[in-house]
Amino acid sequence: MPRSLSAAREREFQELYAFVDFYSTQVMKPLANSPKMADVCVNIIEQHGRSKALEGLRMAINDILEELSCIPSAQVESLDEAFLRAGLASLSELRRRYSSSFKRIVKRGRIQDDTEYYLLKGVVVDQSNDIDATERALLQRLLDAYEHAVAPKS
Repeated sequence: MPRSLSAAREREFQELYAFVDFYSTQVMKPLANSPKMADVCVNIIEQHGRSKALEGLRMAINDILEELSCIPSAQVESLDEAFLRAGLASLSELRRRYSSSFKRIVKRGRIQDDTEYYLLKGVVVDQSNDIDATERALLQRLLDAYEHAVAPKS
């Protein structure tokens, strides 16, 4: 019999499930015969347990983040607003938490291109996320340095 999830993992499960379900039904245009996220998740839970379903949700989040990695910042802001209106975590917040690209940029301490710039910019401008002032200041320094480096020289 599978063990139940800890309270923290159960909250993560609920949050990711709600995000992926909203994305797959409201943002992405589902194909007529494609299975619904709820059905897929129920099947995984029945066959393998909630822990494996949580792993699957994390993979789905990574796929969504990858799929949306190159969208313009205006579209990120629009999606963030839609998720927040639905009472969900924003795309920018999930990018901050789950994106390997985000973690790699922060570890490197330098933004290399516009894609990385807009990823961090989305996180910084999203006031709904739960990053602390120290992390927000670090990200702003990275943004400022990149803006200074790519600014046209007069």
